[in-house]
Amino acid sequence: MTGVPPRIAVIFRTHFWDSFAQRQFDRLISVAGGTDVFVLVDETNGPVSGIAQPGIAQPGNAHPGSAHPSVVRVTADGLLGMGFARAGEGNLLWFNGDYPLYRFQDLHPDYDYYVQLEYDVIINRPVAGLVAAMVAGQVDFVGLTKGDTGERWFWRHTMAAYAASAIRNQLICLCVFSGPALRHLWQARLAQSAAWRDGKLAAWPFCEGFIPTELAGAGYTIRELSDFGTTRAYDHWPPFLEADAPRLAREDFVHPVLDEPRFVASMHKYHIGLAGYLNPSSQFHQKLRRLPPARYVRVLAESFAGKVRRNLKAGKAMFFEKTQKTLAPTL
Repeated sequence: MTGVPPRIAVIFRTHFWDSFAQRQFDRLISVAGGTDVFVLVDETNGPVSGIAQPGIAQPGNAHPGSAHPSVVRVTADGLLGMGFARAGEGNLLWFNGDYPLYRFQDLHPDYDYYVQLEYDVIINRPVAGLVAAMVAGQVDFVGLTKGDTGERWFWRHTMAAYAASAIRNQLICLCVFSGPALRHLWQARLAQSAAWRDGKLAAWPFCEGFIPTELAGAGYTIRELSDFGTTRAYDHWPPFLEADAPRLAREDFVHPVLDEPRFVASMHKYHIGLAGYLNPSSQFHQKLRRLPPARYVRVLAESFAGKVRRNLKAGKAMFFEKTQKTLAPTL
């Protein structure tokens, strides 16, 4: 590829389309010059309508069944029909976030690099420049190691198919693959799927562990996203308000970014813990205070009540004792 610019597919992943998705997509378009931009939409829960015409991907990239040449639609059943296993924990296409990428490469096999980003990612630097740096370094995959690693990584138990010393984990909210690397993963997942159906796998690898571990073991070159720009504002949680996008423009990579309703929902979705709910100085409350109380108090009350009910149902008699201990310093 010396002297020839790489062909780059930029894949905007979502499972819905509304004004927020459109704004996020428009932000992507602003930094995607020199690439072909696609929307990869999960329609497992039903058709997603209203996707605006992106207008960057070439008409020759069209495939049957797409309303527009740059929209690729997938469902869980369709991906299972490609030979992948119905395996993992929770939502199939969340746990196996790599599955839709294989369908995409199946439809669009001629790209040199595939850049994937979720709908809640903001990139503040030219995508083509990121890929050019990968080409210069002969890099095959870029993700980001963040949070717990090694024995403390939450999904480590899913990686029994690999030697403990070889296990890696990287976030893939924004990630980049060379074409050969993505094809290798595709074939590896098919092989694992056959082994799973034959009862030869004790656990099904979570995508954020499978991708870097499999590629590293096969000799592909892996780098961290932080080698290509700032990642201070990039993690799996907590979220940033979309209104902060201008302030975050100095950061190269930002995740997750949400509009107000999704921001509030996300703040209550994860396991916050009693201290998070009851301590006014917790990060949880600091984030929520960005909004007028009227916009989140009802959700906050319902979320806390739900936590109480779950603890009582589980028979955790220590729940209220913990509550008293948490409240005591503030009384």
